[in-house]
Amino acid sequence: MDAVALFAAPLDAKIKKFKYDGAKGWAIIFGRLIVGWLNAHADQVADIDLIIGNPSAAERTPIQHIETIMLAAHAEDTAGRWPVAAPSSPVLVKTSETKKSAGDGVSWSDKMEAAKAHAAVLKLRQSVKGKRILLIDDVFTTGATFHTVGKMLMNQGGATEVRGLVLARVPFGGA
Repeated sequence: MDAVALFAAPLDAKIKKFKYDGAKGWAIIFGRLIVGWLNAHADQVADIDLIIGNPSAAERTPIQHIETIMLAAHAEDTAGRWPVAAPSSPVLVKTSETKKSAGDGVSWSDKMEAAKAHAAVLKLRQSVKGKRILLIDDVFTTGATFHTVGKMLMNQGGATEVRGLVLARVPFGGA
């Protein structure tokens, strides 16, 4: 698991504004951060076959935040250097909304249950068999979601490897 930055001020506030208030303009910045990280760490991801976002449900309000970030990352990669899945043809979709795993007072077991529920409603729209995948998400806290989604991609989809990249990682000891 790699992170572009720590989930700390001022980035944490911008991610929350984007994710929970629908401040769409931040997607361009977040997409640029992802592509910039890929360019700066090209040796670490040169063998990646496919880059996909950890999807949010179509009915998520105010914004399908991961899809919007991935759209921006796809557009930012003007040279087509990175195998970012085309937003018009998603590889992985979330078929329905599930309970949120973020927030105050959410225990580790709550997060794990939410992560399992999330992975259970994911559907592959394209084959990932034999592929090395870089899974993109916004914030990494416990790793529960990455664990369950990665396991799903490997066990059900046949991916050979799943690595993770997030915009921000919660500092050890909490945010």
